[in-house]
Amino acid sequence: MAEKPEHLSKKLFEGALLLTFAAIFIKVLSAAYRIPYQNITGDIGFYIYQQVYPFYGIAVAFSTFGFPMIISKLIAERHSSRLTIKEIMFTSFVILSLVGLLLFGGLYFGAVFIAGQMRDPELADLIRIIAFSFLLMPFISVVRGYYQGFHNMLPTAASQIFEQVVRISTILVFSFVLIQQGYSLYVVGAGAAFGSIAGGVTAVLVLVSFVWLRKDWKKVQQSRVRAKTFPAITKILLWQGLSFCIASLILVFIQLVDSMNLYMLLRKGGLGEIAAKEWKGVYDRGQPLIQLGTVVSNSIALSLVPLLSGFVQQKRRSEMIPIIKMALLISLTIGAAAGVGLFCIIEPANYMLFTDNQGSAELAVLSVSIIFTSVIMAEASILQSLGHNLETILIVVTGIVVKWLLNLVLVPHSLIMGASYATVISFFVMSLLFFAVLKKHLKQSLFDRQQLLILLQATILMGVLVWGFNHVFEDEVSNRILAAFQALGGVLLGGCIFVAVILRKGMFTRRELEMLPVGTKLVKFLYR
Repeated sequence: MAEKPEHLSKKLFEGALLLTFAAIFIKVLSAAYRIPYQNITGDIGFYIYQQVYPFYGIAVAFSTFGFPMIISKLIAERHSSRLTIKEIMFTSFVILSLVGLLLFGGLYFGAVFIAGQMRDPELADLIRIIAFSFLLMPFISVVRGYYQGFHNMLPTAASQIFEQVVRISTILVFSFVLIQQGYSLYVVGAGAAFGSIAGGVTAVLVLVSFVWLRKDWKKVQQSRVRAKTFPAITKILLWQGLSFCIASLILVFIQLVDSMNLYMLLRKGGLGEIAAKEWKGVYDRGQPLIQLGTVVSNSIALSLVPLLSGFVQQKRRSEMIPIIKMALLISLTIGAAAGVGLFCIIEPANYMLFTDNQGSAELAVLSVSIIFTSVIMAEASILQSLGHNLETILIVVTGIVVKWLLNLVLVPHSLIMGASYATVISFFVMSLLFFAVLKKHLKQSLFDRQQLLILLQATILMGVLVWGFNHVFEDEVSNRILAAFQALGGVLLGGCIFVAVILRKGMFTRRELEMLPVGTKLVKFLYR
């Protein structure tokens, strides 16, 4: 029997909330480990790590957002498609194993060539280590996709948390010990890269524990496998799955563009070898900040696919549209608050996290991209859930090309400020294209004008007050403790003001608030 729309909506946002808590915890860890890692290795050590990080990011996206999403979609639609769980699981594991082996081989045996293209041959060993992550990807993807197909986000959240805890612990321990032993920064980077393997193995063990304790393998065993379904599932997995992967890799692809050409372009702009590596490391400080700002959008996207796919299959458009509009509004709201807020506190935040305020102006510009990336995550997920995969791929490819070309034009003249502008513009272009295509297919307005006006008021008021708060300390930031007080005080002030305005002015209706897991409490607060 089909679940009621209200129950499904509640389940959607409960899943999003669970993954949001997990993602926030993970991102806090990510921000925390970057502080001692950058302090231990310096900006050059940070540059070395960030150069190979996109390859790890690809493996994570494949096993967290991309393939699990399409597997969950297949499982959610299994009754209408008449596929069995065993057929979906077996075919997915075989195909993803082949994909993982192919990517592993390409990275491992092509490491020297890739490092050469980066103009830094010493990165080859780090790339080889990262390559092993793709061997773990098939199992992680299949099991996470299985549980997400039943709207159970706990195994994904738990495996993500344990994976990152082990990974980050390994990175910090190895970096400290290797530096103390006098090893080069590239050896330290290799130790950090090994953390990705340790984390991946941990994720596998956690997921195995869920399967074994819940005895879900018995449920899979009971169904049958028909050879004739193998080509159909393979086609869906490779076409739709890879398109979901591409959409979930938008941030990583932009980072990969910088890994491939930013160092070279900084050298072309007149910087020496050491200076170029240092400034690339300074620029890379912005990447974890952007990722932190898109936590909620990623979580919504992860939970959105099975539900919307079911609505599309059942042609329940009237129930689908409100959820789409709600997801877009939440993504834009979070993105605006995070992007503008970070812009206002970037100097003390930079000092607090990374020991100095180098590159604060460039990072401030980069923080604006949070607004666009937050919306992009939701837009891409919705568009793909509606079945428009080719358009999604074309938009992402367009954004990558724009970023690459703008880097070539702007970086030699403006150095990392040029790279920041290139990133913001590329995300802006992608968000506009996604919005235009989505509006064309849905044939209706996606945002309420009154809600956007309230959001604009809240954002402006927050920005002005946080700017005024920081202006009081403008000439006082001389140590990291004071910088931390300034940054965190600004976050607290801005967050309270922003939330108070959007709630008190009625940006969300009573019904919309009740869809959220904590909505009933908010309703009592607002309507008492």
